Amino acid sequence: MTMSKAKVIFIRPPNLQKSEQWKKQGVTRCPLNISLLASYIRTEGDYQCSLIDFEIMEIHSPEQMAEVVLKETPKYICITTLTPRYPTVVRMCRRIKQLNSDVVTIVGGPHVTGAPMTALHEGVSYGIIGEGEEALLDLLNTLEEGGDISKVSNLIYRDADTIKINKARPFIKDIDKLPFPAWDLMNFDEYHDPAYFKGSHLAIFSGRGCPYDCSFCASCVTWKRQLRERSVENVMDEIRYTVNELGINNLMFWDDSFAANKKRALAICNRIIEDELAINYTVQVRADSISEELVKALKKSGCSFAAIGVESGNEKILNRVGKKETKDQFRTAVKMMKKEGLPIIASYIIGLAGDTHETIKETIDFAFELDADQSKFMILAPFPGTRDYDLAVRKGLVDPMNFNQMESLNYYDSVAINLSDVSNNELIRYQDAAYERFDSLRSI
Repeated sequence: MTMSKAKVIFIRPPNLQKSEQWKKQGVTRCPLNISLLASYIRTEGDYQCSLIDFEIMEIHSPEQMAEVVLKETPKYICITTLTPRYPTVVRMCRRIKQLNSDVVTIVGGPHVTGAPMTALHEGVSYGIIGEGEEALLDLLNTLEEGGDISKVSNLIYRDADTIKINKARPFIKDIDKLPFPAWDLMNFDEYHDPAYFKGSHLAIFSGRGCPYDCSFCASCVTWKRQLRERSVENVMDEIRYTVNELGINNLMFWDDSFAANKKRALAICNRIIEDELAINYTVQVRADSISEELVKALKKSGCSFAAIGVESGNEKILNRVGKKETKDQFRTAVKMMKKEGLPIIASYIIGLAGDTHETIKETIDFAFELDADQSKFMILAPFPGTRDYDLAVRKGLVDPMNFNQMESLNYYDSVAINLSDVSNNELIRYQDAAYERFDSLRSI
């Protein structure tokens, strides 16, 4: 008689802080990260994997979520989460353990990686920091075999009353070897972004990490400023699979900077053109990576929007946050994209460290000067592990155990940690005024 495979459920917690703007637009992005983890665990291990996405369900109370999860009779529950969702995760895990203490709850993601010493709240069995695939499989195998968890790299665990963090493991060198996401575990019809696409969309990483170190960005928390890229052929294999096998033609590249390697970005665009793949896709790019050749290739290959993070209209603030880009570089990039008819999404941050009334007004004015097709104005949210978060800690502005503060780390309508010289209410008023000004401009 063969033993049944241990059941592992991967969970995306709901975004209870979703802005009213997203709610009105009906935006729901696909859970790429846990799809990649689930795919790796079932490919490389001997486990039965399933996925629950509470983002697409009308179930938001932790108690209800726990009941839904336990109906699936899991042995292991794995959750990847950002900071604003972490309190909901803890409450759900706590309830799960109350109902079935044998279930093992494992958390990971940017919040756990950025704040590992405060990650193991009651109800959470283990935490995994950094890149998750190998560490999670190692932990599951070790638990199944009754092995020594102190030898599992990247693991956070309890030893009596002490929180221990095991040594870090090296990053996966060849990410071409990773399996494609486990898209079969979800319903594509649930994932929409009407502002970008008609119909459903999926997401893809063509690489991991970013070589830059902006003070507000959490990418370096997980990837340590190391850029690892998939080969062009491997990326094309996944695109062809998504189009030909799954019937999805809308893709979002979730790379931190799609054109960090300009030659490779151009090669991907040209291969899409050569293979005559009728896709629509979006990318995030830095202004200093933009060239006329790349813009033309993006446009011709189906790029429907290119997003650039401008962040500030004040040169001193740009330098302070470590953007390593200038206003003139943004002007040049936007001009090139407009010339080729490539739609632009520009994002700005209100309330950066050192922001004043004058610098915030400069930022909003600069947004009007650039006049992108879409402009997003976000309030600074210093996530654990970022340099801005470390600055907030030094200033005594952070309570790492305060769930209300975690839940308020949202880009819209709230200020959890203020590093600017402007009051919380004034920051929100600036954000509202910027959107009203742009909305009135677009309605003309």
